[in-house]
Amino acid sequence: MKKIIILLFITILTLFNISICAENITDGNLDVSVEEKNICPNAKSAILFEGKTNSLLYEQDMNLRLPPASMTKIMTLLLIYEALEKNVINMETVVTISEEAKSQEGSKAFLSVGEQITVEELIKCICIASANDAAVAMAETIYGSEEEFVIKMNSKVKELGLNNTYFSDCTGLSSKNHYTSAYDMAIISDYLLDKYPSVLEYTNLKEDYIRKDTNKPFWLVNTNKLLGKVDGINGLKTGYTSFSGYCITLHMEKNNLKLISVVMGYKDSKVRNGESVKLLQFGANNYKLETIVKKEDVIKSVDSLLYKTKINITVEEDICILVKKGENINYNYIVNYELGDKFSGYFELYVNDNLIKKYPLVIKEELEKRNIFEITLYLFKKIFIC
Repeated sequence: MKKIIILLFITILTLFNISICAENITDGNLDVSVEEKNICPNAKSAILFEGKTNSLLYEQDMNLRLPPASMTKIMTLLLIYEALEKNVINMETVVTISEEAKSQEGSKAFLSVGEQITVEELIKCICIASANDAAVAMAETIYGSEEEFVIKMNSKVKELGLNNTYFSDCTGLSSKNHYTSAYDMAIISDYLLDKYPSVLEYTNLKEDYIRKDTNKPFWLVNTNKLLGKVDGINGLKTGYTSFSGYCITLHMEKNNLKLISVVMGYKDSKVRNGESVKLLQFGANNYKLETIVKKEDVIKSVDSLLYKTKINITVEEDICILVKKGENINYNYIVNYELGDKFSGYFELYVNDNLIKKYPLVIKEELEKRNIFEITLYLFKKIFIC
C-alpha cells in the first residue's frame, strides 16, 4: 500500500509540471566549406545560397552595399503577398491607377491614369515586365502611398535582421540612399519563396498579357531571358540602371536543391547571365542533399501516464543536410519538445556546431490527459495486473 501511495503522490506532482525533452544525436563527418574559386570575376558582388538547409555555397564580397535596381521589387512582392495573406487585398481587388503611378520612368506596363486593373494583373506586370508603374500602384493600394510602403519595406528589413539594406522606393529607381547586398537579397528572396512559393507561378512566365479580353491588350515579356533556356530556373528578378549596372537574382530547383544566386554590378547583361548560370551549375554539380528524417517519420514515441494515448512526434517536411559530393557526413540534431495542454517543439539541425535550421515538430495524436481517477486505475493495473 505504501508503494501505491508514493506512486500516486509522484503522479499528482507530475500533473503540474511540463515534460521537457532534449535529444542530441551525432553521426558521421561533414565539412561544408565555401568554395574560394572566383566563379564570377566580372561581378562586384555574388552569392550562392541553398534554401532548404540555409547553406552558403559561394560568396564574393557578399556584404558589399550596392544599388539593386529592380531587384528591389523582390521586397515589394514580399509585402504584396503579406497583404494578400492578411486579406488586406485579394487577387481580384480592383486598383485604380494614379497619376503618380502612371508617371514612373523606366520599365513599365504603360498604365493610364484612372485605369482599373486587378491585383493579379499588376503582380504579373511586376514579375514579368518589372513594371515600375504597377509596383507604385500596388504600394499605394496597400499602404496609401509609396512613402508609407517604403517605411514598411525597411521595417521588414529590420525584422529579417539584415544589416546592409535600405530602401528609398519600391521600384529601384532611386540613386541615393537605396542599397542592399548580395547576402541580404538572397535572404529576402529565400524568405519570399519559403512563405509564398506561389509567386513562382508568375516569375516563371516567359510572357503573358494584361487586358486580354479588351480592345487594348498589352503584351508582357519577361526581362529574365534565362527562363526556358536553363533547366530548373523559374525566377526571380532582374535589375538594371545606369548606376547599378546589370544585376540578377535567380532561383533554380534542381537535383532536389533550392538554389538562390545573386550577382550584382555587371557592365554587360550577357556576361551577367553567363556567370550567374555558371554559379548555379556549380551548386547543382558539386552538392547534394542527404535526407536525415523523412516527412512523418516517427522521431520519438512518448508513453506517459499523463496522457491516454502514446504520443508520436514527427516533422511536417523532409529534413535534409547539404553534402559536398565525395565528402563524409558529420552532423548532429537536437529534438526539443514540451508536453502540456498543447504540444510544441523543434528539430534543431547542426553542422560543425552551427545551427543550420529549426524545423517545427508535430504530433499525430490529439493530447488528451487522463484525470486522477484514470491515472490511479492505470497505475493499479500496472502494479497488480501487468
